[in-house]
Parts: sequence; structure tokens; C-alpha cells
Amino acid sequence: MSLLGQREDSGVLHYFLGFPTTGEQAKAIDDGPAHWQSQCLLELVYDPQCRILDIRLQPDCTEGYWKMAISVRELDIAHQRLIANGVEVDTPRQVGDIAYLCHFNDPDGYCIELIQHDFLQNHHSIRENFDYTLGSCPAFLLVTYRVKDIAASIRFYSEVLAMRLLSRQVVTARGFTLYFFACGDEFPPNADIEHVGNREWLWRRPYTMIELQHIWGTDSTSDFNYRVGAATGFTGVSFAARNIDFFLEQMRGQGTHIDICEFDPILGSMTATVLDPDGYAIKLIDKAIVI
Repeated sequence: MSLLGQREDSGVLHYFLGFPTTGEQAKAIDDGPAHWQSQCLLELVYDPQCRILDIRLQPDCTEGYWKMAISVRELDIAHQRLIANGVEVDTPRQVGDIAYLCHFNDPDGYCIELIQHDFLQNHHSIRENFDYTLGSCPAFLLVTYRVKDIAASIRFYSEVLAMRLLSRQVVTARGFTLYFFACGDEFPPNADIEHVGNREWLWRRPYTMIELQHIWGTDSTSDFNYRVGAATGFTGVSFAARNIDFFLEQMRGQGTHIDICEFDPILGSMTATVLDPDGYAIKLIDKAIVI
């Protein structure tokens, strides 16, 4: 990833990183919000005074936040590149009819997943591209967190945030189901969102999705809730909204509580924060405001 921008607010540092879009070089976010709000960024927050973080290593299934995933065309080359850079990474493997993937952790212990565009059995090797650190063009594919009441979560992301459910993947052997949501107008090639043939298409998407993991049985356990919030190290996700006032009016009409509505000096925009059914913070950024 490239460091696209750095901001400071009351001693707290915010770093914005992202991948260049296909065929482009990474551009600093200070080129203007019209550019940086049209791509997915990873925001790292460093607070020198913060001593409350409690980041529990996966697979601790009480944690709400699970991982972020990066897609590549050639996983074996990316795996070799990571090892050459001193990163401890597990062995790539084809996980059922889900994906060919591997995992490693960043310096703080957050899990990162690499996913190949193709299943292992369908893959045709490509030449290593030395223009990219991972050997082929990467994409910030998805952010994954766990939800308790999947019906409530589907309603929130589909109806309140107007995201599209692109894929549902039942993983019987591990007792959970995965749901993949995205903004935009694309439909998967097969209308059946559980169709295995959609999955390689999914891993080739150039945009970022939200993956919700529903572990079976959590919704029937009344005293169980996932650990969420800033103390876990994951503060939430953000979306740029073309007309935030109209969006908020629709949300209020649906009975959605707006937790915070304020001007964000780091983003230079009006923002609003809503909480999803599990308490994850979803920030909406007014794309119409310029810095």
C-alpha cells in the first residue's frame, strides 16, 4: 500500500493508505476529496496517549472484528515475497470451494488474508510483475467482522445502507455462513447468490466489500455479544455519501438512530455516524464538501 496522506488532530495521528487503481499510480489524498473518496483507504490511527487497546489474536471468536483481505492474481508469488521480507505467513491452501488463500498478521496482531483471483485447480500461472510489491496487482478486497443476528444485519446493510448482497457462502464444516455486501450496481454472473461459480468473480472485484460472518447459534444465545468498539482496535468503516442530508433523512424515516452528526476536521467534511445492530460504527462522509 502507499501512504496517501497524513493528518494530525490534538496529537492524534491519522495515516491513510491505499492501492493505486488499475493502470494508475497512487495519488495523495491532498489532490482533493473527489479523488480519494472514490477509492478505498485503510486509516491507521496512532494516539501516543492511548493505553486501552486490547487486541486479541484470531481465532478468538468473541472478537467482532476478524480481518482485512487483499486480492492478488498470483498468490504463490505474493507468499514468497512476504517470506523474503521477513513476514511469518502460513502456507497457501485451497479452502473447500471458497478460495485459495493464506494468512499473516501485521505488527499489532491484526489478521490479514491474501486471496487469489482463481481457485487453485483453475489457476494458470502468470509471470511475476516487479512493479508490484506482491508480484501482481493487488486490491483491497474486503473487511470482515462477525454479526450475531444475521436477519437484522442483512436488513441494515441492504435497506438502510443500500448495499447489495453479492454472495452468500455456507461453510458447513466450520459452522458459519459468510455474506458479502458491496456498494454499486454490479450483479454476479449467476443470479443464485450461493452459486459456487460466482466466487472467483467475487475475488476479482477491483472494489472493496464488507464480509459478515454469522457463526451459527450466536443469535440464540441471549447473553452473548461480540466485543466491538475502539478498545478492540477496530473503530469501524466509513462511506462517502453523495448527498448526506438526503441519506440521513431517509435513515430517520426508517427509524435509524443517528449516533453522531458533526464536522470532522481530519476529513474536512460533515460526517454522521450510525451503529449497526451489533454496535459497529458506520461513518458517512459528505462527499459534496471540499477541503
